[in-house]
Amino acid sequence: MAREHTKEFAEYIGSKQSAEIQREIRRLEKELTTVRKRRAELDAIFKKLYGDGVLGHISVEQFQALSSGYTEEQDALKKGADEKGSAIQKLKESVSNTAHFVDKAKKYTDITELTPELLRLFIQKIVVHEKSVKYSKHAEQTVEIHYTDIGYIGG
Repeated sequence: MAREHTKEFAEYIGSKQSAEIQREIRRLEKELTTVRKRRAELDAIFKKLYGDGVLGHISVEQFQALSSGYTEEQDALKKGADEKGSAIQKLKESVSNTAHFVDKAKKYTDITELTPELLRLFIQKIVVHEKSVKYSKHAEQTVEIHYTDIGYIGG
């Protein structure tokens, strides 16, 4: 389908990916905004805490105890913000990879057998789920194929 009906394939993949990915991007961006807001709050707290320490309103021990807790939280927030930012970037890139997948599919017009090279080129991973009924020979078993560049296409 990717080779013969390129436009329809791109629209199909875009519609499958778009809703799920956009929802995930919005969720991550909301979390990232919350993290940035908390980091700004911690910066303001640090400034006030430092001022109180300099003016003698709190003892050195209190300053050290409070600042160490805030420093740990800031480090955790920075790490979380970096992870969320890279996840958002990765999701945004995956939306634009459909064209790349179609270009690869066009190069291979006559695939007669599935070779290891083709597997590595087109398939990212295959997930085989457990059978719905254990030890049954005839129970259904779900298999998910995650394609390179476009991900899983649920049917």
